[in-house]
Amino acid sequence: MTMDQLVAPAGLDMRPGFDEPVAASQRVFRALMDALSRPGRIVDLPALAQAPHELEPAAAAIGLGILDGDTSLWLPRDCAAAAAWLRFHTGCRIARSVADADFVFVPRGAAAPDLSQLRLGSDEAPHASAMLVVAVTGLEAGSGARLTGPGIDGEARLSVTGAPDELLVRRNDMVAAFPRGFELVLCCADRIAALPRTTRLEG
Repeated sequence: MTMDQLVAPAGLDMRPGFDEPVAASQRVFRALMDALSRPGRIVDLPALAQAPHELEPAAAAIGLGILDGDTSLWLPRDCAAAAAWLRFHTGCRIARSVADADFVFVPRGAAAPDLSQLRLGSDEAPHASAMLVVAVTGLEAGSGARLTGPGIDGEARLSVTGAPDELLVRRNDMVAAFPRGFELVLCCADRIAALPRTTRLEG
């Protein structure tokens, strides 16, 4: 069975989504836009009673809030239960490869995909790009790497622990490709920080 043919396995514990889907999805969207417009800022997302164990609560909330029948999702193959949960609640398609996905989720401890395989849009249609949602073990604003770029007054600081090896370095190397690129959302528990394609990290 390929990932695009995924259905909920028989007997799967299909955990509930948001208690108030419309209101919660609106809060997720606003929180995500806030994080993207203010790189390095840590933003809280609506809480979920029970998220699939493969996903950080923040990643699960993003999935419930922004995925729909017009979007496609990639998750590692060993996260089939989480993919089935998101497909059940949102109607999203499950992409067979990173290159086919609008949203790429990387759970804690998983290897990051080859960033060159992500959809980066084009000079004419930069919006036709992917969002990479990555679980990390720690986020702290005000210390760590120096962030500069649009949306930042001078500089910001963000400390990230537990990101996949070399992810931030490889992502930084791609900033020069603007307007092509991708948005990176870092998830820790029920909090996120975002690094738009225009944000550069130093240190």
